[in-house]
Amino acid sequence: MLKAIIFDVDGVLVDSMWFQADAWVKTFREEGITISREEIYELEGSNNLGLIKKVFEKAGKEPEPRHYEKLPLKKREVLEFDRIKPFEGMPACLNQLKKHFRLAMVSGSNFDVVSKFANSFFPDCFEVIITGGDLVHGKPCPDPYLKALEKLALEKNECIVVENAPLGITAAKRAGLYCVAVASMLKPEKLKNADLVFENHAALLDYLKSLIPEKPKTE
Repeated sequence: MLKAIIFDVDGVLVDSMWFQADAWVKTFREEGITISREEIYELEGSNNLGLIKKVFEKAGKEPEPRHYEKLPLKKREVLEFDRIKPFEGMPACLNQLKKHFRLAMVSGSNFDVVSKFANSFFPDCFEVIITGGDLVHGKPCPDPYLKALEKLALEKNECIVVENAPLGITAAKRAGLYCVAVASMLKPEKLKNADLVFENHAALLDYLKSLIPEKPKTE
């Protein structure tokens, strides 16, 4: 029986990936590393440590300890947070879902950014919030989703995950969870490892609403 829905944040709940990617592109450019938005999209879901390590490796470089501290701060400075909005229909949908299911957030972003999204757009919706700083190993390792399961104190067959990125899908599947994905930034074929893929948020919202139990008929 489904008891909880675990959501990724960027690209699933909030239309933020363009701004997040653009901030990373600018930040890495100052370090002499050129990377495209699409490359960032494919790394989305990894925590800051993992993303920085992968980007430096792609550029044939080795990050220094200072990079892990300095670059996330710089990225946060250039992130255009005020332009980020929730996907249309998502706040209303979550307000309906929370009446029937326990809801959790699992994001590779830092706690300040994730909690700001939760408080600004989805107040009182999420019982559990796992962020990039909560664990050493982020997505694609299963640890973030296993931590959410631990906090929810539920079995794997009582939860589903909603993702939008390959690393997040891999993390969910490694954790043994059913995972649906929405093609918000990448083509659907990039998300083929999910159990179910939706081409857009309208289809995802229809699916989420279909999970809500029908009210019992009155005599």
